[in-house]
Amino acid sequence: MVRSLGRSIILLFLILAAASTGEKEAPDNDGRIVQSLFRFPASKLGPEFEQLLNLWYDEWLYTTNNENGTAIITPDPSGKQHALQSVSIPATTLFRRQCYGAAPIKSPQFTNLYNNLEQRRKEIEFQYIQDPKEEMTMLHTMVKRFYPAFSTVDNHSGTSAAVHLHKKKVVSTEDTIHAKTNLPLDYDSPSKLAFQTLKLSSPDTTDDDDDDDDSPTQQWSWRPAGQFSNRGMSNFLQWRVKFYHTMRTKLQRQLSKETPGFKFSHGRPSGMYWYPPGAVREWHSNYLDLIGNTKEKKTGNEKIYASQTWRMYFIRTVRDEEFDGLLQNLGVGGISADVDDHSAMHIIPGEDEGITLDVLQKAGARPLTKEEKQRQWKDEFAEEYSNSTFAGEEVVDSGEEGTLNRNSVWRLPDKNGYVTFFRLPKLFHCIVSEEVHRYSLGFAFSDDEVQALLKLAKVDFDVYGDGEGYTDEL
Repeated sequence: MVRSLGRSIILLFLILAAASTGEKEAPDNDGRIVQSLFRFPASKLGPEFEQLLNLWYDEWLYTTNNENGTAIITPDPSGKQHALQSVSIPATTLFRRQCYGAAPIKSPQFTNLYNNLEQRRKEIEFQYIQDPKEEMTMLHTMVKRFYPAFSTVDNHSGTSAAVHLHKKKVVSTEDTIHAKTNLPLDYDSPSKLAFQTLKLSSPDTTDDDDDDDDSPTQQWSWRPAGQFSNRGMSNFLQWRVKFYHTMRTKLQRQLSKETPGFKFSHGRPSGMYWYPPGAVREWHSNYLDLIGNTKEKKTGNEKIYASQTWRMYFIRTVRDEEFDGLLQNLGVGGISADVDDHSAMHIIPGEDEGITLDVLQKAGARPLTKEEKQRQWKDEFAEEYSNSTFAGEEVVDSGEEGTLNRNSVWRLPDKNGYVTFFRLPKLFHCIVSEEVHRYSLGFAFSDDEVQALLKLAKVDFDVYGDGEGYTDEL
């Protein structure tokens, strides 16, 4: 019932938005933003955007403020405990390590397997199963059955990234940073991974304890390959309605000052995610998000889905004293209180013409370091691959200085309090968290909406054709 109501609300928003703005046919590129990637401090979007963030802080994350007025995010203890072991299971380990050494974008192993995985995931999600626990179990079952296809290919020779990606072996059931003894043999069973946060207290807490069982709870569900999301949580529907309308009051009025006559058309929050240390979202391109649920009866919303070609994510990163202690016990050096560049979005430029060397550098992206490339084979969350003969190989180089290898992996290090804009669907990307809890608030926007937001932030951009971009002349 909840999932059906949620779908009805979303479709109603889309229909009303389409009716108020009208559907206009436009040339493919004329007036469209040229660049496909931007990143800058969220403060550039002004206090009106901060009000949206406060709604997220107060009514979802239940934060407290420090003496400087900064929202303090405290990871949900029950979710953190589940993640401590779940990030070390074989499937999560494989997908996390592949984020540091993907096959070339044009290799069949890369495009076919990852696109197939994304399609299977969406086929399950688009069923809108009323019981979110059932949906999660189905997703984890699918991933557990599917991930071995990424790790075993026999009778191959050569040293290309496409080959050695498949020759890696994942054996991650003992002596990790989180589990000093063997994990239970059935720990990665779909029923155990289909976890939802329910209490702020630990599972050992009883009704006789002094803990306040009525405390507000961050609601999260553990999604494959390994991260939490809001999907399936009943509280999200009411929150989303309030957030949707808040966008269309003060923020919309402020945007219309820079872009006269501006109104949000279909812009919406697209999801909330929590990546504990070791969590990952595998390589994907979100190409099916621009199609929607095409297996159902046509609703007229296909053009709306197709128009939402941009994603914007606001990022908060939080260090964890308990996890830092585990790193120290493991002998990891150089631990600091810094929260930046301990999680990241990795991208492959591929065929996206809006990704150039200049665009990458202006956004703060960089090639992987030698140490980061080594995380293909070994990290603090699972032991070394049993076959280490490929440990000396390199991932595809980013290119000589001043050039760009479009099949290479680039790292966009997370910066606390920043927003990232990127365009779908040609940009393959993955998310990794190494030493921090990474919280992200996502939005789906059209090109026109992104242009208005960039103008408000006074961020330079170009457009195709006779359209008018923006240059801050001050």
